[in-house]
Amino acid sequence: MAERIASMAGGKDGRQDGRQDSGAPVTGSLTPQGAQRAKLDAALRSIGLAGLGAPRPYTGGPRKASGSAQAAAPQAAAPQAPSGEALALARRDWIMGVQERQRRLSVQASALMRCRDLPGQAFLDHFYAPGRPVVIEGAVDHWPALAKWTPEYLAKTVGSVPVEYQGGREGAGDFELAKDRHRHTLPFDAFIAMVTQPGGQGNDAYITAYNNAANAAAFAPLMADIAPVGAYLTADPGMLWFGPAGTFTPLHFDLTNNLLIQVAGRKRIRLVPPSQTCWMYNHRHVFSAVHDLDDPARIAAHPLARNVTPYDVELGPGDMLFIPIGWWHQVRALDFSVMLTCTNFLWPNLGHEAFPQG
Repeated sequence: MAERIASMAGGKDGRQDGRQDSGAPVTGSLTPQGAQRAKLDAALRSIGLAGLGAPRPYTGGPRKASGSAQAAAPQAAAPQAPSGEALALARRDWIMGVQERQRRLSVQASALMRCRDLPGQAFLDHFYAPGRPVVIEGAVDHWPALAKWTPEYLAKTVGSVPVEYQGGREGAGDFELAKDRHRHTLPFDAFIAMVTQPGGQGNDAYITAYNNAANAAAFAPLMADIAPVGAYLTADPGMLWFGPAGTFTPLHFDLTNNLLIQVAGRKRIRLVPPSQTCWMYNHRHVFSAVHDLDDPARIAAHPLARNVTPYDVELGPGDMLFIPIGWWHQVRALDFSVMLTCTNFLWPNLGHEAFPQG
């Protein structure tokens, strides 16, 4: 299994500070003393953690000056400590932040991997069960669809059968939250003509997974050009997406694990780990008020989003991307694009049933 590493946006080699591993084994006493303790303190502080035995903040009033009976000048009262629900959330964010910093100690642990010919058991052990994204190459190289699914072929094969799509998205800020209001119907060949004509690019018209149930019969003739990905998935069909360059799915997380299979064109995906949720302004259901990490105005309005360190992925025909449940992502088409999304893994894909509503 050959592997390549795609680094995080914040560092050339997947680290934020660009340092290299020395490769030297860790040796010495388990109880740090003297120089060993000082070195370990410095190492901990270098990754944003307090050193060993770091003193707790003093909140009990004026301190005595060192070596003197004189009291220090009175200090301002410490900020009110969080309590109740706020304290629980702060502790949750602390745990997730510490785990994220721990992963970044190793490029192998933190980088987004690209793997070719990845066996099913290796996918389960190293990515599906741990909840780690991965780009998989080669698994669908045998699909005729990779060569055949041009706009002309698609229009001819499906023909003028009516299909449902999401329309009127461009001028609507809530096009993902109010999907039913954006349902439109058009003959499929007319849809393809509309989104491939000059000026047809953009986010206004898009056949999405939300339209899948309505369109299953119309797209049945295309199923002969694809095959099950038996190493990871059952034989159930996936959900098709068709759209021009410029279609955009805003920043959100999903309530299931997803496998994205790019069939035609290219898409750019930005991924943010669940550990950075505290900076994502989760305002309604699974969506982020940031909406678009590439929009300077949105970032200015939501300044905590400047802290995120996204992974950037470009998918081309034949590439697959595993997005674990809870990982934030946004998707932008760079060309006329066809994609399948699949949730029918060989292993349990639970989570949405118990998602807290409100």
